[in-house]
Amino acid sequence: MSVIIIENKDIQINQENFIYSKSSSRPSRSIVDPEKYIKYKTIKQTFTFLDNSGDILFMECISYVFHTFTKINEDVYMLDNETYKIINFTDNKFKILTENLKDKYSNYVIIVKDIYTYPKIQYIYMLSNFFTEIKIVMSQIMSYCLIICSKKTKNFELQIKDNYIKDFDIKVDETLIKYIKKDNDSFLENTIIMNNNISDICKSLSKISNLNRETYTLNKYYKAFINKECNTYCNCKTNYILYSNLFQCYICENCLVLSRLFLF
Repeated sequence: MSVIIIENKDIQINQENFIYSKSSSRPSRSIVDPEKYIKYKTIKQTFTFLDNSGDILFMECISYVFHTFTKINEDVYMLDNETYKIINFTDNKFKILTENLKDKYSNYVIIVKDIYTYPKIQYIYMLSNFFTEIKIVMSQIMSYCLIICSKKTKNFELQIKDNYIKDFDIKVDETLIKYIKKDNDSFLENTIIMNNNISDICKSLSKISNLNRETYTLNKYYKAFINKECNTYCNCKTNYILYSNLFQCYICENCLVLSRLFLF
C-alpha cells in the first residue's frame, strides 16, 4: 500500500499538443516491469478470496486517508465532513472523465483499476494544476487505486476531443514515477507468486481440501483488517491455527493474526 501526495502545481498545459489515439495506450516500461507484466497477463483468471471486492477495496483505500466516511448515495460520500463525488475511470476514457470533473463538486474520488500507462499518470499529475492536493492511494490486496482530488482551486477548463490519448505533452516528476513503478511491480510479483502457489496446491488432493478453509479465513482477515477489528489479544489455541499455503504463513482463525512462526 502507498499513499502518494502531489501538491498543487502550476503546470503549463498546451492542449494543442495532445496526441490522440484510437485505443488505450500500452503499459509503459517506466511504470511497470515488462517481464512481470507479461507473466501477469498469462494468468487466465487471477485468484481472489474477497466477496464484493469492489466495495471492500474502496473502503480499504478510503480508510488509509480518512477517519470518517458516510455513503450518501452511489456517487457521493461524506469524507471527514467534506463532500466527495465518486467517479469510475475503469474504462480509461479521458474525455468522459474530464467532463465528469467539470460539475459543481469541489472534491472527487476517482476509482482506477491500475496505473500502467504513461498517459494515465500524466493525467493524474496534470490534475494537481486544478486541485489543492492529489492523493494516489493503492490497495495492498489487489490491483485497485483511488485518486483523491481535494479542493478544486479553479475551473476545470481542460478540453479533450476524444477518449483515448497517447501523450499529454507533460513530463511527470521522476520521483512519482519511481513510487508508482515500485507499487506496480510489487503487486504483479505477489500475484504471480500467488498463482504459482495455487498451481502447486491443485497438484495435491490434501491441499485442495484445505483451500476453501483458507479462502474463507483470509476473506475474514482482510475484512477485519480493513474495519480495524483484528483481535491481537487472543491466546491462540492449536485447533484454531491454520497454515496458509496461499500466503505461506500461519493464521489464527479466531483472532486472525498472521505469523511466519507457529503460534503455539
